[in-house]
Amino acid sequence: MKIIIVDDNNEFREHISFFITHKLKYQVIGSFDSGVEFVKKYSNYNPDIVLMDISMPDLDGYEVTKMLNWQDEHLKIIAVTMFTDLAYLHKLIEVGFKGCVYKSDIYNKLSEAVTMVDQGLYYWPESLNEI
Repeated sequence: MKIIIVDDNNEFREHISFFITHKLKYQVIGSFDSGVEFVKKYSNYNPDIVLMDISMPDLDGYEVTKMLNWQDEHLKIIAVTMFTDLAYLHKLIEVGFKGCVYKSDIYNKLSEAVTMVDQGLYYWPESLNEI
């Protein structure tokens, strides 16, 4: 599986890239520190999954996802966030994310999220399912 990581935190990108490559045995084909940079270079890649931070300073994950979903309706983007408020989660659904994993649960939930989203399913935190 080919994965791209978009997050403005360099240390997080390095750690999650290592985890994806060595523990999950997937291929990280790109790593971007800004939404703007990712949008510029997206067409050079053909990822199976994109892991997208929603809070970035230049162009947030909501806007990036909304823009790219207009270009490619089959794009599979999973939000990776620290925000657990339900208002944030509802907005993720509205703009076209296929799933969400909290950064606090990333090492426990990422494999399941990636597998489900890759199969065309959605993956949302359990707190969203309680609504």
